[in-house]
Amino acid sequence: MDQLGTGAFLGVSKANYHLSGIILSEIVYNSRVSEEWHHHANPHCSLILEGGNLEHRQHRQQDALPGQLLRYAAGEVHRNLHTLHPSRNLNLELEPTFFKTYDLPEMTWETIAEHDLQLAVLKLYHACSMQEGTLAHTSLLSLWGQQPERPGKGLPAWAVRIRELLQDQWDTPFTLASLSAQVGVHPVTVSRYFPLYFHCTLGEYLRKIKVAHSLALVRNKENSLTNIALQCGFYDQSHFIRSFRLYTGYRPGVFRKL
Repeated sequence: MDQLGTGAFLGVSKANYHLSGIILSEIVYNSRVSEEWHHHANPHCSLILEGGNLEHRQHRQQDALPGQLLRYAAGEVHRNLHTLHPSRNLNLELEPTFFKTYDLPEMTWETIAEHDLQLAVLKLYHACSMQEGTLAHTSLLSLWGQQPERPGKGLPAWAVRIRELLQDQWDTPFTLASLSAQVGVHPVTVSRYFPLYFHCTLGEYLRKIKVAHSLALVRNKENSLTNIALQCGFYDQSHFIRSFRLYTGYRPGVFRKL
């Protein structure tokens, strides 16, 4: 079984940014690649921009489609079947020096919310493209800063339940009152403590989830931005565009053409 080393992926590297323990790669697949089992030396994630494949791990399979993010631990065995041509991914890889420099256990990589990683990969790619990659460490470390400020305790049960509701029913028009009622906690408690546990307001958290879900829709050129905005629960197209740019660095129309 092959182990792919630092910065190595099965496709062809179109762009590669090395940022002191952080590696961001744009990988393209224009022809058949190995479908054998393999693993990577470092933890990484892949944001699918175009094409996709059938992603196979030891105990599950899933379709990897544009807009989706796949996350891998170091040494996690997998293989990629039926890759479409062309396909294109943005891969974010973290070397051991990153975790050592900032005294972060590698396992904490798994605790970062998927939508946060999706948006962080895009924003980092935008920064590198604009030759502003020096801010990469700051933007990534902020994701670890979003972990609960309750050492050894984690999130309280009501916060876990709210996180699950927002992730699973992201297109539901929740209000503070309706969420509070579902988790059995007073709205004042939710309003006061949500920023403590998630380092943003409830509204900001939900907007980030909506933008993350819009990625696949934006990549489909048959979808109008107006329809996407409404489908994802934004007030109008302007509100959608502002939010998309805030969390990814790109206007939706520019991201569509990447």
